[in-house]
Amino acid sequence: MKKGHGLEREVPILTEEKLTALSTTQLLARLKRLHYCEESLNASDLGDEVKSCTGILFKNTPEWKEAHEMVKRVLATREHVFKSKVR
Repeated sequence: MKKGHGLEREVPILTEEKLTALSTTQLLARLKRLHYCEESLNASDLGDEVKSCTGILFKNTPEWKEAHEMVKRVLATREHVFKSKVR
């Protein structure tokens, strides 16, 4: 998965209802994207473009913490997904 740059790193804010509708693989991908978020605006190379952001970019926000907990909560109800052995 590519991290992207600028606002492409943005993770959309979803409700728990929408998360429940996602597949386990999609939830794992969302969790990975949340982990790619930067720690804070101060440690970021982003500037004023952050003001136009509607999603999650930084880990030190309440939105990130809530989204992370929500994904973990929904994943806890799902089956385990094994990595495929592609050769």
